[in-house]
Amino acid sequence: MLLIAAGFALGVIVFQQLPVLPDSGWLLLLLPVLWCWWSCPRSGLPCAVAAGFFWGQISALASQPPSVPEAMLESVVLASGTIQDIPDIDPRRARFWFQTNHLQQGELQLTGNWRFRISWYGHSSRLVAGYKWVLPLRLKLAHGYRNPGGFDYVGWLYARQVIHTGYVKGEGVPAGRQWWSLDRLRQTLAEDIFLSGVSHRSGAVLSALLVGDRSALSREDKAVFAATGTSHLIAISGLHIGLVATLVYFLVQWGWRCFPQLCCRWPARVAAAPFAMFAALVYAAMAGFSIPTQRALIMLLIVMLGILFRRSADPARVLGLALLAVVLWDPLSVISAGFWLSFGAVAAILFLAHRGAGRFLWLWLQLGIFLALAPLLVWQQLPVSIFSPLVNLLAIPVFATLIVPLSMAAVVLQLVYLDLGQLLMSITGWLLDWVLVLLDAVALWSPVLRWEAVPVELLVFLGVTAAPTLWLMMKRSWHPLWQLSLFSILLLCLVLYAKRTPAPLPNHYRFTLMDVGQGLSVVVRTARHVLVFDAGPRFPSGFNTGSAVLLPYFESRGIRNIDKLILSHNDIDHIGGVPDLLQNLQVEETLSGEPSSPGLGSDVRRCVAGEIWWWDGVRFEILYPPAGADLEGNDASCVLKVSVGRDSVLITGDIERKGEEWLLKFAPDRLKNRIVVAAHHGSASSSSEEFVDAVWPRYVLFATGRGNRWGFPREEVVDRWHTTGASALSTATEGAIEFDLGEDEVARPISWHSSARRYWHN
Repeated sequence: MLLIAAGFALGVIVFQQLPVLPDSGWLLLLLPVLWCWWSCPRSGLPCAVAAGFFWGQISALASQPPSVPEAMLESVVLASGTIQDIPDIDPRRARFWFQTNHLQQGELQLTGNWRFRISWYGHSSRLVAGYKWVLPLRLKLAHGYRNPGGFDYVGWLYARQVIHTGYVKGEGVPAGRQWWSLDRLRQTLAEDIFLSGVSHRSGAVLSALLVGDRSALSREDKAVFAATGTSHLIAISGLHIGLVATLVYFLVQWGWRCFPQLCCRWPARVAAAPFAMFAALVYAAMAGFSIPTQRALIMLLIVMLGILFRRSADPARVLGLALLAVVLWDPLSVISAGFWLSFGAVAAILFLAHRGAGRFLWLWLQLGIFLALAPLLVWQQLPVSIFSPLVNLLAIPVFATLIVPLSMAAVVLQLVYLDLGQLLMSITGWLLDWVLVLLDAVALWSPVLRWEAVPVELLVFLGVTAAPTLWLMMKRSWHPLWQLSLFSILLLCLVLYAKRTPAPLPNHYRFTLMDVGQGLSVVVRTARHVLVFDAGPRFPSGFNTGSAVLLPYFESRGIRNIDKLILSHNDIDHIGGVPDLLQNLQVEETLSGEPSSPGLGSDVRRCVAGEIWWWDGVRFEILYPPAGADLEGNDASCVLKVSVGRDSVLITGDIERKGEEWLLKFAPDRLKNRIVVAAHHGSASSSSEEFVDAVWPRYVLFATGRGNRWGFPREEVVDRWHTTGASALSTATEGAIEFDLGEDEVARPISWHSSARRYWHN
């Protein structure tokens, strides 16, 4: 059963990699697949893979979110709907899911069922889940950054049946409320947690534990849990639902055995199963039936149904049934990290328990889970904490026996006797504060595992050695932990080898224009050096492209050091991501067109025209600004030329006509380049006809945000570059744009949007 379920899941995984949705006519092939499976049972595995592929297609065709007509995306539309889930509210804005059944724009009215992700800036009304509103919305198709190693925001929304985002433009009108809303109850409980006197930090964790609301967790706290390998403790999933179900199961068993006449009719273990299932269902409902909660609930229900119907099943069969049920219920779950981590942890537990790990089983289980999940965490670009087995060995009992039971008891008491419930909640918060202090200390001393530093030769050696050794261990029944260790090493070697992105050869370089929205960031990598030109924008909410775009990119490329950071000038859309870069990476040298900007440090040098250096056969030259010039703003921007052989790239920052005129006068012979990043995102104040004619590129690149309010790149600017025969590419449509350049290379752009596209991106 497990093999068939794994094959079915593999078919679904293959389907989720498709760039476009196949035509429904292909589903006719499902009939011969099912007939083959029925007539020839030995063909079960390949038929299961094919069936999984077609199930993925059936689900994708049946669950496509409805779209809004394009005409309604051009101006404000009046939407009537209901707030779903718990709104994420801070002093600057509120963000929430909005389920809409009526749209109106002038005389045009539509009725349907849409789900939007809405932001409301400067809101003054209290937003409560389950309340109905009539809101003036400005809608747009969902769009996210598209970069190597980056988070797929569009895919995350699509899995939640959302393909449009928007914001409230004007004043909303309340329109009543639903007579009953589970989300409203969850929001009330979350608010009561903070009113009970707990610290904001412990309140945020308790809110995540009890109602699945993680919006109050700070970035720093999330980083602490990730660094200590305890993120699963604050996400309602298998651990918490299993704890609640187990607690109820054994309590009901104990109470049932107190009445012998009841035991004569139904055994205590059978009678306790429905109560455990109901408790798990209630807890999952309190978490809003999130995707990880759905997986955990399905797995638990399968186990409890086996007890209820008095069927003893092999653990592998139970795991296979759970895997099949989860993939059937939600085929898109296979693209989430939680899917792999959940089943990886359960598989490790069942493997060690079934094969008999001997004494100290609890310790072996923690080590086994760590070994099983390490390759998956590396694959998903998540931190791997070597202290996590020890930390979880202590933290899980504390959460299981104290924090989770006490917090749930406090919630129940608040419904009956408010003061007593708040007292118990404050005691739980005090205990949690001490646990968080200890986790802070562990995170501070937790070393960073640099997997990318492992030489490829060592990976090949370990992989070749581990495979036959693992086979011998399985034959001779060695301790299961050793077997799991070798399997993990083999899988980790495969993951690291597959993720390797080799550095360019000498006399070659890789140029990447990152997709940072309305901003600029460029990464140039040679054989042994890395240069970053600008770091993209930062927003008032604290979100910045340094942590959201650049750090994941460097992680996926195995980059830990920046040899030179050049900041064109001090506009926030160019330097917004710098603080996070400086905090997480070692930067050897920083240059700037305006070096006096606060937050950049005191060791920032000014860019000076004429500065030249060579890295691995690649020439770097700063063309602008001139030495001694007292410039500010856009015309203070650094201009950099990178060249090897005949392939050269010109990065112009935000220079305007004044800067271009200086370059035409003092550096006309160095302006002709194969590739140019258009100045000031394609503004009409830059790219004069004389400058465009002097550069005469093969490709002109525009670093712009999709649908930006300035209309960049301006149409007349694009036409100006087109007159030279240049091909225009924009990060707004292409995502990150990459070139591999060198003496023997032909410049060909690689669009990350095209190379990593999935069917939900259309």
